[in-house]
Amino acid sequence: MMKAARYLTIMMLVAALTAFTACDKQEDIDRSFTDYRYDIVTYLGQNEHGALFEYLGHGDSASIKLQSAIDISEEVKIWQRVLLRYDFANTQTSNPRSINVYGCNSIISDSLRYTMASPDSLIRHQVKLRSLWRTGEFINLHCQVEYTAKSRTFMLVADGTTLDNDTVHCYLTHDLRGETGTFWRDCYASFNVGILWKRDTFKCLRLHLNDVTYPEIVYYDFNK
Repeated sequence: MMKAARYLTIMMLVAALTAFTACDKQEDIDRSFTDYRYDIVTYLGQNEHGALFEYLGHGDSASIKLQSAIDISEEVKIWQRVLLRYDFANTQTSNPRSINVYGCNSIISDSLRYTMASPDSLIRHQVKLRSLWRTGEFINLHCQVEYTAKSRTFMLVADGTTLDNDTVHCYLTHDLRGETGTFWRDCYASFNVGILWKRDTFKCLRLHLNDVTYPEIVYYDFNK
């Protein structure tokens, strides 16, 4: 029994040393998987260096240009909003800032629309809200929607009867167009509401959601 115990102890020590050595020799994980940012930005087009983007911080923060070396001119239209996965190429805080792009995905990118129809007539299929925020003249949305294999309607629509009021009522219109939703999947959207933000009479954008995550909150206010 003593020999067996001693043998077992030695084997455990050898295994521990082997595991330590294996970990010590392991190569560093690629920074693109560990050090990056996710931001919704505006694609400004290509220049001699590559794709140029504009980043806007929360609220009315100043804009920052982001200079990359990639070419997405065939996939993305100028002024379209995209979800960018990237990291700063260096610590210099110049404008534009050089970045390394690890991923660039198209999202729902649209301008605010309006209707004179009753809000009750708008189709507002449910979503699962994750986050909702404003950057400059954009209202940005991260939510989950039920997947279908067909296209859908997903728009931010203002009640035309409130356009001249200090509070403009807007509704997230979500129409599956007769399709049946299955599993939930992530959805990102960005809506340009500058047409409202520039109005002298405008004070507040009240966004109405049909949200199953926080059903008790039926609207969110964005104050000018």
